[in-house]
Amino acid sequence: MGELRDGLRAWLPLLMAPVVLGGCATIFTGTRDTLTFDSNVPGVRLTLDGQYRGELPLTLDMSRNFTGGQQFVAKFEKEGYATQEFRLNRDFNAVAILDVTSPITSGGIDVLTGSLLKFSPRDYHVQMLPAGGSAQSAEFRRSVDLQGFALTNYLVIQKDIARGGGENLATLAALTAGDETGARLITEASLRSAPALLGASSAHAFVERFNRMLAGSPSLAGYQL
Repeated sequence: MGELRDGLRAWLPLLMAPVVLGGCATIFTGTRDTLTFDSNVPGVRLTLDGQYRGELPLTLDMSRNFTGGQQFVAKFEKEGYATQEFRLNRDFNAVAILDVTSPITSGGIDVLTGSLLKFSPRDYHVQMLPAGGSAQSAEFRRSVDLQGFALTNYLVIQKDIARGGGENLATLAALTAGDETGARLITEASLRSAPALLGASSAHAFVERFNRMLAGSPSLAGYQL
């Protein structure tokens, strides 16, 4: 019996090693993130580090691992539009702070797996600029500002729609129309389209349905985002 206990004591550190080496951030937050990409126009092609990943809208399961030379450079292309390119941002993973007590073991694993950093943001809206157009033009700036407001505030706008009106819906309508009459018509149309707008489960889906609502009305089509 004594020999058995001694044998277990000898093996115990080895049995625990996979747990210790697992890395706190890896255990709690994993090594992958889900990223979504959308655009103001359909058919935008996305490549990441030179590898074609598909046409927007697109949802990708992304590894945070950066040991293989990945730069996470995203390029967005569509015929008739200026190509856009930027590096996907990654921030320090706060959960990895749990690992500071053992930086040589589990902390090292987090560095290798990429868990020390996480993608932030994880939802991207790419505002494509027509080729030859100016990013400073009033029309383009209006589209960027409207898309930004709707994407950022869609949840509170939905709440206003559900209760028959409110400040956030009124602001979206005013920004979209630019005049009182148009704003009133957009507000009324939004309330009539409540089932569709409230059924949007994401910011991109809400903007798409809002734009579709505008496009479907002869008197509102000119206000499209």
